[in-house]
Amino acid sequence: MLFLQQLVNGIALGAVYALFAVGFGVVFSTMRILNLAQGVYATWGALVAYWAVANAGLPFAAACLIGTATGALTAVVVDQVAFQPLRSRGGEQLLGTIITSVALWIALREVASLATGAAPLGFPPGTVPDGLLHVGGVRVLTTQIIAVVCAVAVTTMIHLLLRRTRLGTAIRAVGHDRGAAMLGGVNPRAAILTAAALAGAATGLAGVLYADNQTFTFGLGDGLLLQGFAAVVLGGMGDVRGAAFGGFMIGIVQVLSAQYISNSFQDAITFGLLLVVLVARPRGLFRTVELGRA
Repeated sequence: MLFLQQLVNGIALGAVYALFAVGFGVVFSTMRILNLAQGVYATWGALVAYWAVANAGLPFAAACLIGTATGALTAVVVDQVAFQPLRSRGGEQLLGTIITSVALWIALREVASLATGAAPLGFPPGTVPDGLLHVGGVRVLTTQIIAVVCAVAVTTMIHLLLRRTRLGTAIRAVGHDRGAAMLGGVNPRAAILTAAALAGAATGLAGVLYADNQTFTFGLGDGLLLQGFAAVVLGGMGDVRGAAFGGFMIGIVQVLSAQYISNSFQDAITFGLLLVVLVARPRGLFRTVELGRA
């Protein structure tokens, strides 16, 4: 029974990683950049959601929506301020985007530190759903159910949008070859802004759900960045379903390894698994794309 309980806990944690990884994966597959500032979107999503609950007295559901919108808005602003000038220069800008994203990561993280006084925060008691469902001898928290439902729903919606709609086709076309997409009548800036908003929204929601049942700080997004990046590489960069699968897998492995081996080695075990998978399948469990220009 302990195994089943920890498996449920791992799936719930993996759902948060999956949401973050989906946002990361959208950036990889459509804009072909390594955006290391992505974790800060989760931080700001969680912070604004916290302030909405603690200061404005809004319900948790509204806070989730606000955190999601905050992540989307932050991603769009960052893209236009930092990455659009690089795109306008043309050519391969991989190194430039990495350096730029690191600078933004540090800057936005420090702003979050100043805004919170570097103090730990937590949603006030009674503001986060605290229901408990017993399935046999396994306890499932309402917040865990919310996380899994959100992860599955967001992954499905983004996958269908990218693969089954004209807008999704335009986004993927811009990611593959922006020049050819323009010749086909696609507005690349609109497609990129849409992709950035989708990625930021998923990331912001991940931040809120990661913070809902624990004390968190301005560094919340740093851990999610590391796990989300591993999930994308593990699942593959060409399909958001692969990124989500990688997130769930990492969450399960982390919780089970902490329970049955050692909490001190859970990250080593997680990235050891990543190394094994990459040796056996270098392109990840799903097909991948190469990094390119912003």
